[in-house]
Amino acid sequence: MGRSTKQSDQDQLKELYSEGNLTVLATDALLHQDPLQLDFHFRLTPQTSVHWHGLLCDRQLFLDIPYRALDQGNQKSLTATLEYVEEKTNVDSVFVNFQNDRNDRGALLRAFSYMGFELVRPGHPALPPWDNTIFMVYPLERDLGHLPSKPP
Repeated sequence: MGRSTKQSDQDQLKELYSEGNLTVLATDALLHQDPLQLDFHFRLTPQTSVHWHGLLCDRQLFLDIPYRALDQGNQKSLTATLEYVEEKTNVDSVFVNFQNDRNDRGALLRAFSYMGFELVRPGHPALPPWDNTIFMVYPLERDLGHLPSKPP
C-alpha cells in the first residue's frame, strides 16, 4: 500500500521467515506497529528475485503489484506469498492494488480473478481513499482450529 519505499524503511526490516525461494522481511513485530510492513522476496534464479511490498493492518494484508506482474515468475511468487500468509499468519484478506489507467489493466483483472481475487468496490471501508486505484481481494477461508499461534 506504500506508494514508495525509502531506503531507511528497508534498513529497518528484519528477516521473519525463509524457506525455499521465499524470504519474508518485516518491521519489528515486537513493537506491535499497526500497520506492519511485510516484504516478500521470491528468488527466481541466483541473480533475480521478485519483490511484493505489503502492509499488514487489522488482519488485512495490502500488496503492491510488482512490475511485470503477469510474468510467470511473479505468479509463482504470489502463490508462495499467499501460501505463507495462509499458513503462517492470522490474515483474513489479501488485497492487491494497481492504477486504473494501466495499459495491462484488463489482463491484470483477468489474471487475478483467475487466481481467486475479487474486485472490491470503490469506497469500501477497508480501503484507503486513493483515486484512480483498483483493489482486488483474496479472502482467506480460516478453520478456527488451524490458526497460527501468533501473528507475524
